Amino acid sequence: MNKNNYTIAVLGTQNPVGKAILSELERQGYPASKIRPLDLHQESGVSFGYQNQTLTSSALDLFDLTQPHILFLCEPRIFERYPHHFLHGKNWLIDCTGKLKKAACIVPALNAKNIHCACHKCLCAPNSASIALAQALVPIDSKYSLLGAHIVALMGAWYQQPNLADLLIQQTRHFFTQTTPAGVEQYPILAFNLIPDFFHNLEKLIIHQMHCFLKADIQIHTCFAPVIRGGTFFIEAFVEKKPHINGIKNLYVQNSLCQFLNSNLPLGTQDLRAEDKLFIQSIQIHKNTIRFWLMQDPLQTGFIQNAVQILSLLIK
Repeated sequence: MNKNNYTIAVLGTQNPVGKAILSELERQGYPASKIRPLDLHQESGVSFGYQNQTLTSSALDLFDLTQPHILFLCEPRIFERYPHHFLHGKNWLIDCTGKLKKAACIVPALNAKNIHCACHKCLCAPNSASIALAQALVPIDSKYSLLGAHIVALMGAWYQQPNLADLLIQQTRHFFTQTTPAGVEQYPILAFNLIPDFFHNLEKLIIHQMHCFLKADIQIHTCFAPVIRGGTFFIEAFVEKKPHINGIKNLYVQNSLCQFLNSNLPLGTQDLRAEDKLFIQSIQIHKNTIRFWLMQDPLQTGFIQNAVQILSLLIK
């Protein structure tokens, strides 16, 4: 793609993901002249600030998609209504919804070269959990030949609102009794993480995305743990070659993907906000099995940041 001959279209600016993408684009200094906010017709016309300017979202069905664009798909309803509307030779599509199953999952630190092999120029910004797990397991696979892994993902209350964990627990109780919590006008963003159907779909999404990075059998179970900060994973990896703890530590140091956390605090209770790395704690080795805890701050190492990193690769 010509470095100057493109626009960045954000499909679904009223969706929390679309808002986060716009915020990250602004933070990284992408000029307002390149940004095209788009929404479904009935949701268009909303104005918002961007770099001391005012941008207004346009109706998707009135927008000319025949010109070169890099498209961020942020709203699942857009894909459901226009499943093949954006797939032509001039556009690159970065999927932030997990809807495009054939899109190439890209984590720039691991497989940036796969962009050149993307079918129909469709790329996927993997889920935050998928990114963390891929960065932890791919180096193990490359050195010790990963045979399989069992993973427990503990989804914590990493939100910045005070006492939100208590509110989420309350909402869970009311979800099962099909009543609305008193005094709550709307649920906080991402509170749907508590709903069992979401967990089930999340597990399938992570497994699908992990298979884009690893051939080994991956099994994952998710649960909600309100005392945990960030995304916390217990990983049990089975490898072909006998591992050594110093070899594993050196492997991560060389890749600069993870750092080791030496702390007596309970697992997962450290405040990892504003950290852009993954943290590994309590590595144990038994024969050809590696067990360890992996922690992340999804705000810093999550798929929003990863999606905009994919954009930077496309326009270099």
